Amino acid sequence: MRLKYVTGAAAVVACAAIALTAVGAGAAPRHQFRSHAITIHAQPNPITAGDPVLIFGRLFGRVRSGRLVVLFERAAFQRGGFAPVQATRTGSTGAYEFTRASGVVLTNRAWYVAAAGAVSRTVLERVQAAVTLNVTGPGSVSEPNGSVLQTGSKYVYTFAGAVSPARAGAGIFLQRQGANSGNGWATIGRGTVAADGSYSIPHSFVIPSSQNGDATIRVLLRNDVRNIDSPSDSLSYEIEQTQNPNLTINAASNPIVEGGSDTVSGVDAAGAGQLLTLYARDYRHSFGVVATTTSGPGGSYTFNVTPVYNTAYQVVASAPPKGSTGTTGSTGSTGSTGGTGSTGSTGSRGSTGSTGTTGSTGTTGTIAKYRSAVLFIGVADALTAKASATTVNQGQSVMFTGSVVPDKTGHVIYLQGENAAGNAWHIIGSATIGANSAYTITQSFYEAGTQVVRVKIPGGPDNQGAVSAPFTITVTAISPAALVPAGG
Repeated sequence: MRLKYVTGAAAVVACAAIALTAVGAGAAPRHQFRSHAITIHAQPNPITAGDPVLIFGRLFGRVRSGRLVVLFERAAFQRGGFAPVQATRTGSTGAYEFTRASGVVLTNRAWYVAAAGAVSRTVLERVQAAVTLNVTGPGSVSEPNGSVLQTGSKYVYTFAGAVSPARAGAGIFLQRQGANSGNGWATIGRGTVAADGSYSIPHSFVIPSSQNGDATIRVLLRNDVRNIDSPSDSLSYEIEQTQNPNLTINAASNPIVEGGSDTVSGVDAAGAGQLLTLYARDYRHSFGVVATTTSGPGGSYTFNVTPVYNTAYQVVASAPPKGSTGTTGSTGSTGSTGGTGSTGSTGSRGSTGSTGTTGSTGTTGTIAKYRSAVLFIGVADALTAKASATTVNQGQSVMFTGSVVPDKTGHVIYLQGENAAGNAWHIIGSATIGANSAYTITQSFYEAGTQVVRVKIPGGPDNQGAVSAPFTITVTAISPAALVPAGG
């Protein structure tokens, strides 16, 4: 492994001497606190593969200024022991720092430093692989975040991307978010990582979004000796049944933001004058009647809706049955026969009986003729976010605060960083949303320069996820002495 020489030829000799005498060539570190002691910190931790890492600390002792400090490293998969990778000298206060540049740290590893006969503790850096995810549908049509996907075996979607560093033969899992306040994931498919890091997982959906309230997808590379669990960014979809041509159903907008309204519309193939009933169901409730209407010209119809949560809608076309027949009136009684006169006179005719009352019209009922497919309208959380500062010194913390509507108490929320290429996001911090659906994410920044970050709440059973506008954080470099925390 190449050593970064920062102090000239003398440092090369001194570095080699320390490597052999202080800890032994290739040996694990042994803590030797003689007249000196040395501390070590590595930030941030964990990172995504390729992110820079700042390693810093302080040498304590009578003579601590200008002392050579050597950084030793051992990658998790590396055979043998530690090897020297960088060297520097302490400042007047004994402080030192190393930067492991972008693109260098790709896997889990351990570090320690040695100086003036003292050896630091060993720090372990946890590293996620960088995992990308793109989705294409039938005909290789791109299905970006927010698209509508269909259920059924003839609709095959391909979830593909790349893993860096490549891990040939590793399993990679397609997951759909579900229970546990939106923090749980269920595996619905799997693939294998190729030698070049690529993967492809074909999948047909059986369960539409409406049946369990979620439509949030990711892939996950499980941990091994090289990397910790490594998820891709999550994508939100509406997964719907195939349309019924006798009664179609569509949404004007999908998804919408909580607090907004939408229009459900379609066409009844039977034409105008059809009785239509709209049913709705969200994660908390079963299907119930929302509204009724009659189809207009050409069989068209519309319903206005204002869902708070992800909601499934279905329209049922109904026909009224005939009313029941009225009760028949009773027959009039026959008149009595007149008595026989003494001279045989004719008896009088009996009176005609009264006409029976007309039966009442039967109550109108409904008979379901056919149903539309189930339409899922995703309702994205309304997310607010602000940063306590956008210009900070190295090591300084920034608080990202805000709230989520509707209430998401107990739900995980992330701080994401944008990669150097500006085409992907990965998690750099997280928190749990607290009381009143408010959150605070505290994050320290160590890489000098600018970093672009955003707040993201992933989707769940109740609502689809949301992201904040990006924040550009400017980080100003400071001296190692100012960076080292109190006490070393």
